Amino acid sequence: MGLRTKSKFGVWLIVGAFLLQGCVTTTQQKVTQISRADGPPRVLLMPIDVTLGHLTAAGIFEPQAEWTAAGEQHVRTALTGFLKTRDVVLLNYKTPTSAEASHQDTQIIKLHRVIGNSIRTFQYPTPFQLPTKKTGFDWSLGPDVARLGKEHDADYALFVYMKDSYATAGRAAVMIFAALMGVHGVQGGIQVGHASLVDLNSGDVSWFNIVGRGTGDLREAKPAIETVNALMSNFPK
Repeated sequence: MGLRTKSKFGVWLIVGAFLLQGCVTTTQQKVTQISRADGPPRVLLMPIDVTLGHLTAAGIFEPQAEWTAAGEQHVRTALTGFLKTRDVVLLNYKTPTSAEASHQDTQIIKLHRVIGNSIRTFQYPTPFQLPTKKTGFDWSLGPDVARLGKEHDADYALFVYMKDSYATAGRAAVMIFAALMGVHGVQGGIQVGHASLVDLNSGDVSWFNIVGRGTGDLREAKPAIETVNALMSNFPK
């Protein structure tokens, strides 16, 4: 698959480094099982946030639309396959016809993006971890997410974020030159992402998992399945 590297986000460089060193437990969860009184729990798959691109010699991440479209489809297909092995009913999010309802859903998605970024930055044992997050796992999107449950007759919402980048020939040359000169810090990169399961009754984040590693390729279907399986490890039964 060639040399790969990560994007420009400095925080993830540090978090990813801790992951690669085995210093981080990737899964955080409040529950180990999910259920519904009248049948299998219904899980709503929210719009997938996937971006693929390459890194220039200067270290600038440049998104690639074709790769991103392929990656999003591969991740969605792999998620569908994974959840079919679990006793859940998978629902795909549908944008409401009402402009107001669509706006409200968009705000929930944006809120989760902020919460997800906060969890992966401040929950795990990295230099950014908050003292209050060293024990327990307590994050919530608030009661407004209940509207998603009502709109789709769903019990939980699954949010997925993935970012994958690949070094250009110029970037690869910089990495090789830096290594020859004994310069550290020009990374080959990591594949990063997180997934979270949100209880649509309470708004609580019930389960959260992150991936940060130097392997994987979302441009192809087969390795995307392996990535999703890693991302969804320890998913509640």
